[in-house]
Amino acid sequence: MIKFFNLLITSRLVIISIGMITFIPAVLAQVSDRDISPEDIKIAIENVTSNYYIPFDVTNIGRVDSSLANSYTSISGANIYEYLEALTDISLQSKANGDVLWGRIQGGPYERKASEYVKNTFETWGFEDVQMQEFPLTCGVWVPSSVDLSVQQGENQVTLTSAATGYPSGVTPPGGLTLPVEYVGFGTAAELRGKDLEGKIALLYVRVFDGVLMHSGLASANRIATETNAEGIILWMDLPGNAKHATQLYTPTGWVDSIPWTSIGFEDGAYLRRLIDISDDDSLPVVSLVVEGEFRTVGTSQNVIAVLPGTTDENLIITAHIDGFWEAVLDNGTGVAALMELARYYKNIPQEQRTRNLIFLVTGDHETCGSGGSDFYHNRNPEIIEKTALAIQLEHLGAPGNKNSLNMLVTTNALAPLTPFISNGNYSVRDAMQRMVDNYGIVVNRNSFTTPAGDVDGLIDIPSAGFIQTGYLYHSEIDSLDWYKPEDLERLTRAHAFLIDEVNKISLEEIRKSSVVGDLPPPYSSPDVMELLRVW
Repeated sequence: MIKFFNLLITSRLVIISIGMITFIPAVLAQVSDRDISPEDIKIAIENVTSNYYIPFDVTNIGRVDSSLANSYTSISGANIYEYLEALTDISLQSKANGDVLWGRIQGGPYERKASEYVKNTFETWGFEDVQMQEFPLTCGVWVPSSVDLSVQQGENQVTLTSAATGYPSGVTPPGGLTLPVEYVGFGTAAELRGKDLEGKIALLYVRVFDGVLMHSGLASANRIATETNAEGIILWMDLPGNAKHATQLYTPTGWVDSIPWTSIGFEDGAYLRRLIDISDDDSLPVVSLVVEGEFRTVGTSQNVIAVLPGTTDENLIITAHIDGFWEAVLDNGTGVAALMELARYYKNIPQEQRTRNLIFLVTGDHETCGSGGSDFYHNRNPEIIEKTALAIQLEHLGAPGNKNSLNMLVTTNALAPLTPFISNGNYSVRDAMQRMVDNYGIVVNRNSFTTPAGDVDGLIDIPSAGFIQTGYLYHSEIDSLDWYKPEDLERLTRAHAFLIDEVNKISLEEIRKSSVVGDLPPPYSSPDVMELLRVW
């Protein structure tokens, strides 16, 4: 989902949430502090949302429309869960192998093994000429060989076992760093003002939000790395328990790879914060940080492609990326499993009942680059792209609605809301997606956005659409199969079959009409909401 993070950070989407890093249009950055008012913020947000948000009705009650009760019944939640178990088992093989950052890591053997599993399954179902196309890594991959963090408490050296880096970090010198650690809160400009971090490691509190593909550390870590003299950063993740977290630090200036950094779980962070609180300024706790690894730019990934011919020469692409961190259930085992069940379902539909050719595209090389696999497919198949009406992305499906309450993850009996996107804002596609969520009782966020989310960003010459769902489980070691229910995955997959059939009723010419109004808004500056609130 890296390209989606880039979208959030650079140009097109504004999300307001208390304590969360939010980017405001440059017009606000051009006025002095005393000139900023709530009305300025309101107007800036309205300028964006009027052009780049498409409203969705969210009044559904979470039930499947009775008229569809007998539709798509051969799509099975049990099947989807079986595929998901197989993909998860492959990730766990990486853990058993002792990989520091384990999972279906792009460019690695377990990403390839998962791709081979999908290819073999397609062939078992009778797909002809299933392709596994190998391609060079687009952006490379971060391969940590050692991530260790410990703190001196009295005569004891206490290891903080949740330390992890999921994305490129600077590496420590031989022997690591042994330095005092200082707490910097959320790392806002106000909190950093007057702090001397020379010869220190910064402990940054990072608020994680349910349903949002961001966290409060995105800009703050970059601010610490570029605007202070800190020697390293520890990101204290506000997630219940003490799980490892493959957090991303994709910021307006690029990867935070100039200094060593690691994330830690909530319990380890609370322990470290307590040691800081009971110390005085002259006797801060001393931590030892080791981050060793390399950013490999040499290697290969692969796409798996299976095609079901229709009755026309037009195409519809259904896509999902297969690489991911840890068990990689939410991101993106669920998407791949749903795609596989859709492929099995449509394989059993007679060709004369399929309008467009259905291209099932399972991509690799996603987590660092965002669209390595789709970029490769797009550049290799211009004639297919020219005749493709729409790409439908399957990403992050089936996560439960959770609440972080008193440092416990409380699970509800509902799905977490999905956020829709339609790359060209097309209202015919929007109406089809609205019927989908209404008929299948899917809870969505009220506004969709008009920029490709994730891997479909590489399919730049065609419209794309889909839903994306995230939450506390995202990129965390707590993201396991236990959280997901076959019946939820079944409903979401049947809903996507409905969407495919609805979209196939719309002409290619109509789908390609853009409903986006006006020019792109100006780039955003990087002050966060909390700082703006302090100003006025």
